[in-house]
Amino acid sequence: MEPRFYAFDPRPTRRALFLGACVLAVLSAWALADARTLGDPPLAVARAGLTGGLMLAFVFAWHRLRPRPGWGVRLSARGVEMARPFTGTTLQLSWGQIDCVRRLGGKGDVLGLFLEEGGRVLITRHLFASAAVYSELATLLEERKPPPRLDA
Repeated sequence: MEPRFYAFDPRPTRRALFLGACVLAVLSAWALADARTLGDPPLAVARAGLTGGLMLAFVFAWHRLRPRPGWGVRLSARGVEMARPFTGTTLQLSWGQIDCVRRLGGKGDVLGLFLEEGGRVLITRHLFASAAVYSELATLLEERKPPPRLDA
């Protein structure tokens, strides 16, 4: 098997996170203005803190999901090497460690790599630039490690 690389490029997800952070910034400002005009009631301050915290979480996720060189899934004769989206580390799995590969979810937009030890690694569709790239990766993985035929 020749080495293949499938880059993570979650543009729609990053756009949604940025838009959500902007909306949360407006809601935070509104809650702070409410707190100031009402004389600092605890509910308005709590609402401002909650929306501000969510905004920071959205900005953090937006920043961590930016495309980087070598960030994605690499298939080779040795196995699968996958970059972890939020930790910045890579996970290396040999073909012997992977028991089977199955598409999960209603639309099949999550790819599950089920391991011999009993764990699993999930690869979601939203990490790729297009459905065609994700589908090609899923097809190659399913050809190498097909799902069980009679799955109850």
